[in-house]
Amino acid sequence: MRYDEKYLLINQGFAGKQRLMPFFNCQNNDDLILAIQTAGVVRGRNGFCKDKGGEKLDETEENLLEHRTDGTDAFDTLYIGAEKFPYKEIYPVTSSGIL
Repeated sequence: MRYDEKYLLINQGFAGKQRLMPFFNCQNNDDLILAIQTAGVVRGRNGFCKDKGGEKLDETEENLLEHRTDGTDAFDTLYIGAEKFPYKEIYPVTSSGIL
């Protein structure tokens, strides 16, 4: 999925304009929330995209791995998958009523 499509879909989700609206447990997701808030954008050859330049740098106390774009990519994948490909549980029902 192109970055601009991801950006639009996820931002519409945060605005409540999609089927799913993401919420975060702030007490348990400090690192993910900070990574989302600080993720940069660069202009690439295909337009704007997430700045992943920091992923190659060594970890320091000021630049923790948890605050890089790897976690935001995982969130993007989870949200897009849940929004675009909802899981529908189908149980086969037999005539005996026993599953």
